[in-house]
Amino acid sequence: MPRTTRPRKGAARSARRTSAERAPSQSLQPPSETPHLPPEGPRYLYGIVRDAGDLDFGHLGVGAPATAVYAVKAAGLAALVSLAPGWVVDPTRAHLLGHQRVTEAILREHTLLPVAFGTVLASESRVHELLSTAHQELTQVLDALEGKVELGLKVLFHREHLVQRLVLEDARLARDPNEPEAEHERRLDAAVEDRARRDMRALMDGLSPRATATHEHPPVGERMLLNAAFLVERAGLDSFEEKVRSLAARSDTYAFRFTGPWAPYSFVDVRLGLGDAAGT
Repeated sequence: MPRTTRPRKGAARSARRTSAERAPSQSLQPPSETPHLPPEGPRYLYGIVRDAGDLDFGHLGVGAPATAVYAVKAAGLAALVSLAPGWVVDPTRAHLLGHQRVTEAILREHTLLPVAFGTVLASESRVHELLSTAHQELTQVLDALEGKVELGLKVLFHREHLVQRLVLEDARLARDPNEPEAEHERRLDAAVEDRARRDMRALMDGLSPRATATHEHPPVGERMLLNAAFLVERAGLDSFEEKVRSLAARSDTYAFRFTGPWAPYSFVDVRLGLGDAAGT
């Protein structure tokens, strides 16, 4: 039951999982050496990792054609960057897929401190400055994220399906012949809201012990009841997915959309503090 991955701007399934929507196939073979690029000119920043292991990712970056992604290193940290296509990078599908393509490649081998889509710094020297001036905070965040990734879970429902289930379970929710329709609708709305709240809380209670941290984003649209992110140890991914599968199997009232693993956008709140950087 593979998790779905989709393009994300980034700052964060059904029991019948939808098919994965992945970036177009690209070669992940790194270049023989770090690309020789002019030190000046804007750099697109994907995230921060520790300066360890292979940090050349080849031509995967945002732009057309795809740009070379490489590491700018300082004091044990490495910023993964590429030449920026401009000072402002619009959130087009191609750009979002390019950003996702790079973060997925980095995440396979490294703990990643991600930055928001569209983050552009003026030059390589500004990237060095970022690593130096924010070194302590960046290191602390990487320590907290070590060996962890983000998983997402959205739960949706059809109101009428839940109403039917509730009326079957409690005959008192059926409309009385003398009851005004508006009053009956108010009773049903209250019952639906109460049941959905209790079910989502039980779901979170069942999953939270398997995560290091959780974050609940606002639901999107009338059908969504839960829009949650979980910070999970890599070693616990299979256990977490099995628990989601188990909880989803107990209910035919809700639809589950389970995604990831992602870079842990929902659990990072770092202000880069560089005045010329877009998207920070």
